[in-house]
Amino acid sequence: MSMERELWFTGPRCVELRQGAPLPAPSPGEVVARALHSGISQGTELLLYRGEGPRAFDPSLDAPGVEIYPRRYGYAWIGEVVESATAELPLGQRLFALRPHGDVHVLRADQLRLLPKTIPSPRATLAANLETALTVVWDAGISLGDDVVVLGGGVVGLLAGMLAKRAGAARVRLVEPSARRRACAVGLGIDAALAPAEDAPGGDADVVIEATGDPASLDRAIRHAGHEAIIAVASFYGERRSPISLGTLFHRRRLQLKASQVSHLPPHKTARWDLTRRFAKVLEFLEDARLDALLDPPVAFADAPATFARLDAEPSLALHTVFAYV
Repeated sequence: MSMERELWFTGPRCVELRQGAPLPAPSPGEVVARALHSGISQGTELLLYRGEGPRAFDPSLDAPGVEIYPRRYGYAWIGEVVESATAELPLGQRLFALRPHGDVHVLRADQLRLLPKTIPSPRATLAANLETALTVVWDAGISLGDDVVVLGGGVVGLLAGMLAKRAGAARVRLVEPSARRRACAVGLGIDAALAPAEDAPGGDADVVIEATGDPASLDRAIRHAGHEAIIAVASFYGERRSPISLGTLFHRRRLQLKASQVSHLPPHKTARWDLTRRFAKVLEFLEDARLDALLDPPVAFADAPATFARLDAEPSLALHTVFAYV
């Protein structure tokens, strides 16, 4: 096959497009898929871009001992089968894969998820973030009638707020500096969206979801949380550190601080749920055309280096950035 482009993170604030080695023909059970779109998971990928990630950057995807740089990365890739060595995956079949940004991938059947024709490819790049948001709602234990506060209106925070309403929350409030993101929250069915200056934590929330990416926001989360409430941390902080007050409010209110991470299902779900069933539920969510409000206009993959520089300089101006390959 011809040489294809691959996106590489080569050091802090250094991204380049490289020509990859020619791909082999697919072995039995494999397909070659050509990219249509891929989505930037802004919080995690900017940690990598800025050099703020941990030494073992992503144990879910990395082999042991892999250095931070240089590396390929990304996990919201949409492609179309162009060569197939399995009858179950015909030419033209669209698919989602947890694979890095790039023109083509050779994939086994267990490395991909099939997409129905009813879901547009740009919207399908939200699948990974929807898996994260659904897992956050499960980890947070949101139930009928709960009062929920979401800190941070990035894509994961907005999706978690939307799904919290679907889970039965009586009221969902979002705290987010960006006016554009606050407007998007209301369009997704979130009850109220406030700027931080307008936010007055009252210690009455049943659940707080922390999705800012800033560990200092945990102090605000503690002030919002009611007695024995759960604070579910959706953020990946990488190497970022901040002093947090775990004194009077945290201690006296007997608060629970809980990490949510998408690679594993919550223990209370594993008797009946697996990753395949979770993705099937995500596909149902992706049928909702309201999600298109989260999508910024696609940018050409050739402009990837400049796109990361722009997101680094002004992260709050973007929602969900999508690369277009064709």
